[in-house]
Amino acid sequence: MSIIQITIPAIPHGHGLSFKKGVSDGLLDVTSHQEDPHKTHSASYQHGVAVGQDLRTKIAAQVTS
Repeated sequence: MSIIQITIPAIPHGHGLSFKKGVSDGLLDVTSHQEDPHKTHSASYQHGVAVGQDLRTKIAAQVTS
């Protein structure tokens, strides 16, 4: 079993849902929801996408064929 470590940036109060939505979209490689977050939450969403993409890459590196 491997332990995967990621860095999560500071999330402003009230932006947790936008961040988590970004993480799930980044992890699942979904781009259809990028217009959904309110414009003031866009940065938190984009940070979440970056974390999700990083997590997806690290998980894929652990998969053996």
